[in-house]
Amino acid sequence: MSIREEIAEAATTVYGVTCTPYYEQTTNPGHAFVRLERINYENAFGRVYAHPSWNVVVVLSQNMAIAERFIEDVVPALVDALKDVLIVTSAVPQRTQFPDGTTVPCVFINGHREADD
Repeated sequence: MSIREEIAEAATTVYGVTCTPYYEQTTNPGHAFVRLERINYENAFGRVYAHPSWNVVVVLSQNMAIAERFIEDVVPALVDALKDVLIVTSAVPQRTQFPDGTTVPCVFINGHREADD
């Protein structure tokens, strides 16, 4: 099973969240996808190490009160569900623009894997 699949599977165990390993455009609240956020490279004594950071991007309701309740009620359970596959470092509410121009509120749950360090 790939890293993306492990993260998506763990996220999907949370009630109200359906996560796919790769991007799927949808505005349905609770839909999530795994995104490679960045790879940090370090050069120590001539060796190169890659440290990937991952995001679980969860689409929120357009109704900001409902979106904020989701963040308060569901994100802690989502962070807990991810603990075996991801060391979560932050959960950041923001808006994201999809390729078709649609802008939706999302929460980005960021972390890395100890095994990747």
